[in-house]
Amino acid sequence: MIIIVVLALTLFGATTWTALQQPLARSPAFQHRLTGALLALSLAVAAALITTVLVAYP
Repeated sequence: MIIIVVLALTLFGATTWTALQQPLARSPAFQHRLTGALLALSLAVAAALITTVLVAYP
């Protein structure tokens, strides 16, 4: 359970860091795709976390 929480927080932090580090002037389309993919992955991990909590602690 703790590993999933740490993974979710790490993914969210990585998404934020990536969005802030990539210059938009270089490739706006790449920036949007990368940020969108990382946010989708973060949402998937959050869904897994919520499912785990609901199953483990009914």
